Amino acid sequence: MRASSLRRTRYSDLIRGAMLLGLLFGAVSAASDPQQEYTRKFEKTLTLPAGQALEINHRMGDVTIHTHPQREVNIVANIHVSISAPYDATEFGNQINIKVEQTAAGIFVRTEYPERNFSFSGRGGHVSFAVDYDIQMPENAPLRIQNSFGSVNVTGLKAESDIRNSHGTLTFGDGRGRQRLENSFGGIEVTRNAGDLTATNSNGFIHVTQLEGALDLRNRFGEVAASQASGRAGIVNSNGNVTLTNAGGPSTITNSFGSVTASDIRGDLTVRNGNGAVDARNIQGIADLTTSFASITFYDVRKRLLCSGSNARITGTKVGESASVRTTFGAVDLRDVAGSVEVDNSNGKIYVRDAHGPAQLKTSFGEIDAAGIEGNVIATNSNGAIRLSKVTGSAEVRGSFGSIELTDIRRGARVVSGNAGVTLTDVEGEAYVKTSFGLVRATRIGGALTVENSNGGVNVSTVKGSATVRTSFSSVTLDDIAGAVDVDNQNGAVAVSSVAPKSAGGSGCNAIAIRTSFSPIRLYLPDGANYDVAARTSFGKVTSELPLIVTGSIGSDALSGKLGSGGCELRLTNSSGNIEILKGARLR
Repeated sequence: MRASSLRRTRYSDLIRGAMLLGLLFGAVSAASDPQQEYTRKFEKTLTLPAGQALEINHRMGDVTIHTHPQREVNIVANIHVSISAPYDATEFGNQINIKVEQTAAGIFVRTEYPERNFSFSGRGGHVSFAVDYDIQMPENAPLRIQNSFGSVNVTGLKAESDIRNSHGTLTFGDGRGRQRLENSFGGIEVTRNAGDLTATNSNGFIHVTQLEGALDLRNRFGEVAASQASGRAGIVNSNGNVTLTNAGGPSTITNSFGSVTASDIRGDLTVRNGNGAVDARNIQGIADLTTSFASITFYDVRKRLLCSGSNARITGTKVGESASVRTTFGAVDLRDVAGSVEVDNSNGKIYVRDAHGPAQLKTSFGEIDAAGIEGNVIATNSNGAIRLSKVTGSAEVRGSFGSIELTDIRRGARVVSGNAGVTLTDVEGEAYVKTSFGLVRATRIGGALTVENSNGGVNVSTVKGSATVRTSFSSVTLDDIAGAVDVDNQNGAVAVSSVAPKSAGGSGCNAIAIRTSFSPIRLYLPDGANYDVAARTSFGKVTSELPLIVTGSIGSDALSGKLGSGGCELRLTNSSGNIEILKGARLR
């Protein structure tokens, strides 16, 4: 088949489907059809006046741009054709046209290919062709390139550009000015540009290094990596990892189905990710981090921290201001926070250490463990334990179905729980506990103590104020109480020892009132105690090891009188249980 079988017309679009790929990558001809090769070089030089642009419209080949300080544009096009019989490579190659036009706007370069009909049956033949440009242009002239099925490489451009490519790598380096780059099915790589950069890609990577200006990157189905950007950074990606390092301004990253890593950000950082992990380090501004179905990790956020996750674990250390965290189905681990802490979690553990401000902690189906909090703490949990220690303020705790343990609380504690035990140790100030179906332990309480329990025991020692206890179906033990004692129990034993006969300062007295049923009452009093005694029981006995001056009727189940000089009320009431007044040591 000769030239009559080849028709030279303008492409309506790129050669279709599989034929296009065969042309691009060089289809291998059958053994019976030997390949013919054709090459030709096109060269042209023109002068480009200042202020005018170079524009290239090309497909099927690479475009390489070099720059120099002169005004000339030197165009070199290397044309190559590989074709099998029955076609003629020379006639096909001669119909490839390099069209160069110069107007008042600048120089326009376009590649024109012949169009031919391909037959994949019989002896249709195979053909591949390409034109590779090597162009030298003025460094300060604007550049516009439209290319497909080939790579673009631009070096040393000191003016703005608009480069759009597909099915090949786009490389830009050592530039100056605002650059707009677009690619698909191939990577974008930028190294050193003094100016803003906008890059858009799909099905390929974006790599940017050493940018003096603002950064805007968009990508799909490929990773994005940017480092050493002096201005703000905005990155939108999907189905690929994102890495941003050493950015000089506020930075925003949006991603899905890929991880996000950001470090050394000299401004605020906002991350919105889905189905991918987030790792942020050395953020000099505010860090606002969000993801789902993956973890959030941070280190050294100089200002405020905001974290939001779903089905996400959140872990971090060193926050310069406050920290606010929300997540579900994942643990939260915060350490060294300079301000307040707020954590709202569900179905996950909360672990906080060394917060230099108040803390509000909330979760369910996971424990709360916080220590070293400089301020008040509010902790709420359901179906999980709560442990607080070394709190300089007060502690307000609400829980159920999980044990509660408070240690070294400087300004009092209030605990409301259900179906769980409560332990208080070294609480300075008043303490209040309400629970059920769990043992209450309180040791070294700096003020008054109030316990409301049901179906659970109470064990208390060393209280510097009064002790008031309500419970049922379990025992109550009080030891070393500096104030008044008031115990109301049902179906449980009561034992009280080492009570202080007088109020702090020696004025007034500390009254004692104990009630229970179906179990004994045992009260240990020191020698010299002065009380007006009224003790009564039923189906039990009242006995005293201390000498009493009887002032009313006396019997085995009732006793009224004075211990010492009296003057302070001591009332003991029981049913179906004994009452015993025993000798005990004075308050130490």
